[in-house]
Amino acid sequence: MQIIIVPQHKTIMEQMEAKNFQLEVVKERWPQYKDHILSLYYRDNKFRAICEDYYMAIQHLDKFRKQFSEKLETIEEYEKVLQELEIELRGRIDKK
Repeated sequence: MQIIIVPQHKTIMEQMEAKNFQLEVVKERWPQYKDHILSLYYRDNKFRAICEDYYMAIQHLDKFRKQFSEKLETIEEYEKVLQELEIELRGRIDKK
């Protein structure tokens, strides 16, 4: 069993809020609605589930962007090699 020591000056809601990354992501996206988002998150199960899905979608998108950027570099390298080979082939084809 893990015991978490929380400073006394924070309210229970603030403590829970700090643990919910998905809530933070939504509040960062719409900072002007921070209080309303917080209220909805703790009283509306469907809203909380949507926040969790939103957070997961962002996580996956970030992962895919990273993977894609790495693969994009490889693709660009091969496209460059392909262009060079096409130029060389075309030069030899045109000679005949």
